[in-house]
Amino acid sequence: MLEPSSYNNPNFKQTINVLFNWLNTSLSKESIIIRSFEDDLYDGYILGKLIEYYQPNIRLLHHDIPLSEESKKKTLECVLNYLETCFKQQNQPIKWTLEQIYNRDFIAILHLLLTVIKFFNIKSRYDLPKNLLLKVIVVKKTNGLLQTRIVNECFIDDHERGLTSDASKKQGDLIDTLFDLAPDKLGNVEKILLNFINNQLNHYNIHIKQIDIQYFQDGLNLLYLMSHLENYFIILNKYHHKKPLSREQSYANIQLAFQLMNQAGIDIEQYCRINDLLTGNQRTLYRLLFQLYLRYNKDSNNLLQSMTCLQPVHIDSPFL
Repeated sequence: MLEPSSYNNPNFKQTINVLFNWLNTSLSKESIIIRSFEDDLYDGYILGKLIEYYQPNIRLLHHDIPLSEESKKKTLECVLNYLETCFKQQNQPIKWTLEQIYNRDFIAILHLLLTVIKFFNIKSRYDLPKNLLLKVIVVKKTNGLLQTRIVNECFIDDHERGLTSDASKKQGDLIDTLFDLAPDKLGNVEKILLNFINNQLNHYNIHIKQIDIQYFQDGLNLLYLMSHLENYFIILNKYHHKKPLSREQSYANIQLAFQLMNQAGIDIEQYCRINDLLTGNQRTLYRLLFQLYLRYNKDSNNLLQSMTCLQPVHIDSPFL
């Protein structure tokens, strides 16, 4: 448990406010209001709803709100197994157990939430303090006697937050500025990118209505794009094409698409990460499509002119 003085820590208060605002904003369409981390999240149901919000293709909740203790534990186990598999792919430490979450252990739930917000790369995570070190009371039973001691436990560390490198920041400046400072220009950019994408995918009788991560999360449309842009056929047994695809199959497809982009001269991993696409990061998708547009469109001035109001911006692209 937290040592009482930790509740007055300004960074702790800031962290709690950011997490509450993030959860309630994300879940507002479900008419879900989080009032207590311990009481509202312990059975995994709302965590499952959160996953569905950020990853529409993932469905972990197959029943209504779990009521029995058995169904609650099964729901929590299913949700945690999925999240922990994802976290391990990014080498994120697991600082909780199923029993701790189910028993409403605040410290374990706080560690879980901070890992989730980092994993989904939510913009709100940058509103968190750079560091959060709290005093925690550790209780241990020795020779039949309860012994307590106070230790410092790290919840947020600027190094562990995984902020993008300087190079990645330069590449992301333009798209980040578009989203943050000129969202009114986003529609124009989307139209230009859509026209470019559909010109390629229409050859496969595929039409994309909007730039949305759900159309690219399994990697298939990225593979079809590269196939047409580079004018070759990808042998069917080289990728997964029978839907629905598992996360592992989607990962393999995107990984193959990235390899094809690298072969075409696009150092795509300088701009995007596979896990960011899998977790539904819309900005990452725009960065990827932006690089494809610059590489393969003979006249990229239309798109760049749509962004001229975004100065000052550093465009550091090998294709400009």
